[in-house]
Amino acid sequence: MRVAEVMSMLRYSLRCGAARQGLLAMLATLLVCLAITLVWWGPAKHEQMNLQQGIDAHCAAVADAARWAQVARAQYQAQKTVAQLEKKLEFRAGQADLIQGIARLASKRGVRVVSQSFDQGKGEGRDAPLYLEIGLTGDYGALRGLMGDFATLPMWIEVVEARIDRGGEGNAPLKAQLRLLTYRGAEKLP
Repeated sequence: MRVAEVMSMLRYSLRCGAARQGLLAMLATLLVCLAITLVWWGPAKHEQMNLQQGIDAHCAAVADAARWAQVARAQYQAQKTVAQLEKKLEFRAGQADLIQGIARLASKRGVRVVSQSFDQGKGEGRDAPLYLEIGLTGDYGALRGLMGDFATLPMWIEVVEARIDRGGEGNAPLKAQLRLLTYRGAEKLP
């Protein structure tokens, strides 16, 4: 339908007095509804925006507080870990201390120590590296658990190199060759 046809139909319909009154009532009702909507909706929308901004600000404050708490926990944990690390580094382990600690941990895990050898490195100042080459046999879980248990020893132990080989066919225990590093006090020079 074209616009001209619509307009002509509207003009024809408005010839009737009841149709004119109905159209005027409809337009008046529409204007009243529009005014009520603007009066009610405008402030409500403004209030909703203010409330949303308040919620966003509160969420940002809560997120910042959570981040600060996480940073504080991490800092506390780092300080505690540094203190433990310094204590471990100050502990001067000899060969006997080192092998006793490892043998105790190995027996708890069901791992067998089959060989060991030591190598004294040259250190500067008060620290002298002590390398331990140790041969172990056991299942994979026990060997992995043993390496994790090194952290429970009172001295600093670093796994420099680890080689794990199959011991044979089937369920034969694995063979592991570990090169460990710890530090001990350098011998006094005359």
